[in-house]
Amino acid sequence: MIAEIGINHGGSLDVAKEMVRLAAVSGCECVKHQTHIVEDEMTDEAKQIFPPNADLSIWEVMANCALSLDHEIALKDYTESLGMIYILPPFSRAASDFLNEIDVLAFKIGSGEADNLLLIRHIARFGKPVIMSTGMQSIETIKASVDILVESGVEFALLECTNLYPSPPGIVSLHGVSQSRGLAWGTCWFL
Repeated sequence: MIAEIGINHGGSLDVAKEMVRLAAVSGCECVKHQTHIVEDEMTDEAKQIFPPNADLSIWEVMANCALSLDHEIALKDYTESLGMIYILPPFSRAASDFLNEIDVLAFKIGSGEADNLLLIRHIARFGKPVIMSTGMQSIETIKASVDILVESGVEFALLECTNLYPSPPGIVSLHGVSQSRGLAWGTCWFL
């Protein structure tokens, strides 16, 4: 079971640690939040983009919710001290490099980045397992990403998921999994 923390810690290491502690006592095996190095993943134009009902730009929102790299290391150490696995989706090559340097066991690729072929190719070069969400993708758009993972020889899993919360029952289905339409899966699991 993977506990999703996302950016809900609001950039606070103390809050993130408490969320990890609660995940541990709840029986979770993994903790996942997000690693953001904002200056490497966004252009300056993001400073002018405001999400609906927000007074801050998307740049400011992400900068406020990102842990410092030192705090990332501290949270990883804390998570592992509780016997859990620490996995994160990097949103840039710099974040990927950092996560590889601190020796994460696997990489998570969020569905919004699942068609970011440059990032996926970069992550695959590390040779570590990959868990990729597909909620914002179709079979057609995920094919190139799967091909990269197969060609790299890394173990990977695809998550059939939704990005609509709460999820209407009519869209929650594993039908997309059974209709692979010729994708070469290699070492792949659906979770």
